[in-house]
Amino acid sequence: MKKKRIFRIITALLILGVMTVIFMLSAQKAVESDKTSDSFITVLCRAVVSKFDSLSPEEKTEKVKSLSFVVRKVAHMTEFAVLGFLCSAFAASYGVRLSSFAFAFGFSVFYAATDEFHQLFVEGRSGQFSDVCVDSVGILFGVAFAGLICLIVKRIKVRRKS
Repeated sequence: MKKKRIFRIITALLILGVMTVIFMLSAQKAVESDKTSDSFITVLCRAVVSKFDSLSPEEKTEKVKSLSFVVRKVAHMTEFAVLGFLCSAFAASYGVRLSSFAFAFGFSVFYAATDEFHQLFVEGRSGQFSDVCVDSVGILFGVAFAGLICLIVKRIKVRRKS
């Protein structure tokens, strides 16, 4: 019983942490957000694109801009996949049922919608329904992954009892 309580507290704190990070990233003005993304993409390009550092500044900028859309959408999916996973783990600690995962999915999608609404009030940013959809796909992956882990753990417990 005590282990479950500790698990719930840690998971709840992690959920709040992820939600805080998402909120802080969404609170960045468009210019700041672009700089953050471009810095990350530049590091990624240095690691993945051969001879990136030997490209001209214009070619580097073009390469970074060409990857920006995809990287930003993958980042959206990833941060919300983590949120969906953590919310699923928290909900499943009260019982592994379909309703636990449905609640986790619904809560996470609601937060994604409020995140986009929040961006309506940030300079240079806009709330996009398409981003809520991208976030929801990430959430679905996170919830599904948590469900898979719960299924594996359940089967392991059944085998141990046999």
